[in-house]
Order: sequence, then C-alpha cells, then structure tokens
Amino acid sequence: MGSGKIFECPECGNRVELYEGIGMMWSHFDTSMFYPAKKGSCELNFYGEINKKIIKEAQKFIEESEIARVADAYLQSYICEKCGKITTKLYFRIESEKGTYRPKYFCRCGCKYRRMTKKDEKHLSCSKCGCKFPEPMELNWD
Repeated sequence: MGSGKIFECPECGNRVELYEGIGMMWSHFDTSMFYPAKKGSCELNFYGEINKKIIKEAQKFIEESEIARVADAYLQSYICEKCGKITTKLYFRIESEKGTYRPKYFCRCGCKYRRMTKKDEKHLSCSKCGCKFPEPMELNWD
C-alpha cells in the first residue's frame, strides 16, 4: 500500500501531490527496467520522470557488474535544500558485488534534492509564493 499527501497553497492555489510507497508495483522491478523496450522510452518513467543521466548511470553500474539486482524501490518525497521545492521521485537501490547504486536527484535550481522527513512536513512553504502550507489532505493508494 502506498500513501500520499496533497498540499494546497491558500494564497496562490499551487497544488503539490506527494506519493510514497510502492503499492503493488514491486513485482515489476528488476534490472531490465533500465533498458527501453523501444528506442526513447524506459519503463521507469511510468513511475515519474527519471533523468536520462540517472538511467545511464544505473545501466553502467549493471553492465559493469556480474550480478546486479534491484534491492529496493519505492516512491519517495524529496525536498530541494535550496529553494524548498517538493516532489515525488522513484527511489531505488541496485546492489552488486561491486557495491550499491542509488540515484541522486537535482532540482531545476541546480541544488540536490534530499529525502523529505516528517520534520520537514511541518515547515513546508509554497515554492511559488512562499506562503506556509496548511495541513495536507492524506490519501492511500495501491
């Protein structure tokens, strides 16, 4: 089961939907997900836009390993350390005899996203107008 939160700015109406968890999607994750069935597509983009650089880094890690497996994957909320923009990204971890690969996501402002904490949620502001978000609407999904 997955969960989600919808934040809506009372000033400008900006709406941000955050989703976490994996629901029933976990059975679909293996290393083949990083290779497009047809040119220009990648199954992982179904779970949110993933930067081509991250896909290439994951492919390189898999190809340089004898045995690689997706050890963990789920939707995760992220926050930009500079501008405060919040978003949902696919967190995944690939393990092999060479080590572990985890994606690093970057905001449009150029700063690195970090995984959002419960403490962050209490202090979130709208990235468009700066107004503090009220309590979010919560939901469950599968």
